[in-house]
Amino acid sequence: MSNNEEDDKPTVVLDLNALRKKKLKEEEDLANLAEEIEFKVHQEKPAEKVKSKAKTFKVIYFDFQTTLFSESKLPSDFENIIVRDLKELNAHLKSREFQILVFHYDPLPKAVNQLCTQIRQKLPSTKLLIVANRISPQKAQMHARTPAGAHGYLSLPVSEDVLRAEFLRIYDQNKKATS
Repeated sequence: MSNNEEDDKPTVVLDLNALRKKKLKEEEDLANLAEEIEFKVHQEKPAEKVKSKAKTFKVIYFDFQTTLFSESKLPSDFENIIVRDLKELNAHLKSREFQILVFHYDPLPKAVNQLCTQIRQKLPSTKLLIVANRISPQKAQMHARTPAGAHGYLSLPVSEDVLRAEFLRIYDQNKKATS
């Protein structure tokens, strides 16, 4: 009689392969979205350039499908811009001035790699910073050597002071390279 009772119980079947395929498809779709970004850099006339204080620059935080940056305390020393979609990101990337673009790597690693590769190739004035959960110095060093490599890496959680120090390190490194 116990066999009949067991047969009457509802069962749940999970198709793990289908779930993996769905996740990979979603990541692929996001990477394809990244390919659609147009990196149109406008030509600035020398008269348009505005002199600003030393070490004042734009920091763009790409909060795509995440709220990490919008819920974090960010350093107030810089022009902080939180961007939530690719169209808005594209608008900010038109600048030829020094700027830092910060990515949260964990939610969409393939899309971040795709964007980093394109930005490194087409926008040399935009420097990249990747923040990720539990990123070791060795992993960061290995990733930095790839075409999608960033100019800086930080492991979460990140404090306001750590962000500020990394931004200034990237700024100083860029200044030395362009001098």
